[in-house]
Amino acid sequence: MRSRRNQGSFQLLIATIDKLSVLQKRSGDEYGWLRDPSIVVIDEAHTSIATSYTQVLDWMGRGGRARDKSARRPLLGLTATPFRGKSEIETERLAGRYDGNRLDRGAFRKEDPYEELRDMGVLARVRHEVLAGIDVTLSDRDKEDIEKMGRLPSSVTERLGTDLKRTLRVVDHIASLPEEWTVLAFAPSVENARVLAALLAHRGVPAVSVSADTETAARRHYIEEFKAGRIRVLTNYNVLTQGFDAPKVQAVYVARPTFSPNVYQQMIGRGLRGPLNGGSEEVLIVNVEDNFDQYGDLLAFNEFEYLWTKK
Repeated sequence: MRSRRNQGSFQLLIATIDKLSVLQKRSGDEYGWLRDPSIVVIDEAHTSIATSYTQVLDWMGRGGRARDKSARRPLLGLTATPFRGKSEIETERLAGRYDGNRLDRGAFRKEDPYEELRDMGVLARVRHEVLAGIDVTLSDRDKEDIEKMGRLPSSVTERLGTDLKRTLRVVDHIASLPEEWTVLAFAPSVENARVLAALLAHRGVPAVSVSADTETAARRHYIEEFKAGRIRVLTNYNVLTQGFDAPKVQAVYVARPTFSPNVYQQMIGRGLRGPLNGGSEEVLIVNVEDNFDQYGDLLAFNEFEYLWTKK
């Protein structure tokens, strides 16, 4: 990172929000030149209403506190999920971060952007299958957490991961796919991701699991081997939803139930890249459907039926 700007030269700074937060809090003016960017681009912009972003953008003169809004530098957000779960209020807050500008509005001829992007070859066609999960008994505490937090408690997802019949159902289905297919599997727990990979490897299907504990070099190696087809299946829990690029994924297994449309779209998005994005004409999405009593209809995959019902 450079500490001064060369006049007349083009400079591109790439940094995490955590790094910028550290620089913002430093005394002195060593990094004062960062406060006057020509443009600010935020990737994974659906997270950008967090306090850490607000503080950094205010420091750069691009936050809501800027007195002269007409003089503010352009702020561009990039995301595949321009919404905040099911909350209209939070989604409006997100749009407000970018002055209410949505660049996809008016950009498509058809009412359904997915249908148009699919026809263009930007996104893949979706073939959909459902695997039976298990009946889940929720305690009063579990229900309270779901109502309050809008997500399944870890105690419930861990229980899903320890169910052998459920796990073998996923393994059997993956093992039945053509030998040349590459598969991403999202497991309900770290341990279940490891078990899935071990059982698949025992069946002769090259598979590995990655988690937050996997060393960076090892994870990079596994992903490169996966892209090359030497590893056919990557299993994981909560680490390959963002920042992962392997366009030729031919099947995505969602064995991790979620009530969050953002999380679900991030998961299946790993396989939605079409031919123009270096991906496939068609991707198989397999959902494991567990029975959560009155909460089953809230599972996020129910909101994405348009992906596999429109032909």
